[in-house]
Amino acid sequence: MIHPSKRAARTVRGLLAAAVLVLAGGAPEAVLARSHASAATRVEAIPFVRADVDSADGRAFSVSWSAPAAAGAVTVRARSTPDGDGPDGEGRVVGHAGPTGALTVTGLPAAPRWYFALTPRHGAALTVADRGLHLATAPNFRDIGGYRTADGRWVRMGLAWRSDQLDRLDDADLATVARLAPALVADLRTDEERRRGADRLPPSAQGLVEDVMADSPPGGAGFLTVKSPEAAADLMIAVNRQFVALGSARAAYRGLFARLAGAPGGVVYHCSAGKDRTGWASAVLLTALGVPRETVIEDYLASNAYLTAKNQAMFARMPPAQAANITPVMTVRRVYLEAAFDEATRRYGSFDAYLDQALGLDAAAVARLKARYLAGAPAS
Repeated sequence: MIHPSKRAARTVRGLLAAAVLVLAGGAPEAVLARSHASAATRVEAIPFVRADVDSADGRAFSVSWSAPAAAGAVTVRARSTPDGDGPDGEGRVVGHAGPTGALTVTGLPAAPRWYFALTPRHGAALTVADRGLHLATAPNFRDIGGYRTADGRWVRMGLAWRSDQLDRLDDADLATVARLAPALVADLRTDEERRRGADRLPPSAQGLVEDVMADSPPGGAGFLTVKSPEAAADLMIAVNRQFVALGSARAAYRGLFARLAGAPGGVVYHCSAGKDRTGWASAVLLTALGVPRETVIEDYLASNAYLTAKNQAMFARMPPAQAANITPVMTVRRVYLEAAFDEATRRYGSFDAYLDQALGLDAAAVARLKARYLAGAPAS
């Protein structure tokens, strides 16, 4: 963090430089505008290399972090909005510790969500939260933020969420989603899935339909009739390749990413389980933002934990043999996601070429995504 006296000194130097140009016959208005713009847009690097918030119930929080010793002491504030623009402003101080530390936070008043701002003595602050929203009727509803990129920036929280089906939201969970105030809800499901259950949308949100599997041959119900776990796993590998190969998939993801890159406000995107079509969308977004592949895979595999209770309830209604056969369909595996990445490279030569040629995300569009979803300056 730049000390106020140093910031003032830099401003004075800028004004003196402008005065010199005035005496030399230069254009002072343009120089002053550039000087003020530079001060306003200066972004510091975030020193944290790890930061996590975990909560089992949305009331007690375990907050932990790690940064180099040069970051100095860290102050932790709890607030109800990611940017400190809510009623509690910059938030209440809930703890202090060194550059590497952990604390447990309890006793916060009821709120739709709590964010924790980690402010080091030196460097930019980082805001993190528990990714899960703890929705009983949409358990895989979670934030895509809170990940560090390879160049040291962080994916902002409170801007984009991934989810399973939203037609089952009860009134309490719908109210929680409404308090997030997303501007857009993108539904990646098929026509048949939407006929069986239309999304329950919060008042703030516009609905967007992007049918990823529209070009896939009919027979999705065959997932429930696979004859062995091995056949089910092979089926899921093929399906994940279709997320890249199908024309409808390219069109759907192109439409989604156009909105992610350009539309104002928060975005929710989802399918039925929030793990496959939504999983590939999240993997593409995080990879485009510069999140390392292993972290992307960890986010993908997290669906297994978020969906455990939902899947167990379904398996309990089936004969054990059938439950065993479809378990690979109802869960995710590393090999599934790797199949989609491999297909992108096979068809387009590289992941970046897939972004550009299949999804319309050229270098300028990727830069817009990064400007919107990343916090902090690249680490030096």
